[in-house]
Amino acid sequence: MTGTTVADATMPTSTTVLQTYPSLFRTWWTNKNLQYDLVMNFILIILNVAAILYMKHHKIPFTTSNAYFQLCIIFYIVSGFGSCLVWSWAIFVVEAYDMYIIGRICHIFGFAILLQLLYFISPRLTLWFGIPCSLWFLAALIEPLYKLWLAPLFEEFRDCWKFVNEEQVRVVTV
Repeated sequence: MTGTTVADATMPTSTTVLQTYPSLFRTWWTNKNLQYDLVMNFILIILNVAAILYMKHHKIPFTTSNAYFQLCIIFYIVSGFGSCLVWSWAIFVVEAYDMYIIGRICHIFGFAILLQLLYFISPRLTLWFGIPCSLWFLAALIEPLYKLWLAPLFEEFRDCWKFVNEEQVRVVTV
């Protein structure tokens, strides 16, 4: 006997390995920026609705004569729809990873509306709630600001310091 078994004789000599990739929807859904945008939109919508319901229940006057407040509401609605459209387009264009910036802009206006509603309820509540939330707000905006404006600025500073720190070549004639 040569050591060949029946199972070895029935095995094909060449094997085909199929390489599978995750679906576009799975790639889209596992994007951390999309998950962050969805959660923050739900949180801001819930907090804004809760503030409005509190104002209605306690009969707190709702003064909409403030043009800033009306402008924030309009931009919040428009950027919210824009964020939904851009993220749904991102299912097909997986490389477009910078689309979360529109969602962050939507969060800015949602946060401004929330602070204005809290100010209608109580100015102290705005400070007690607004200052800790502003820390989150600044932390959430650092990455988009870096990607959009700060990266080229830092590259310019780096190039400037490279030029300053270069060895200076002087030609001396004797």
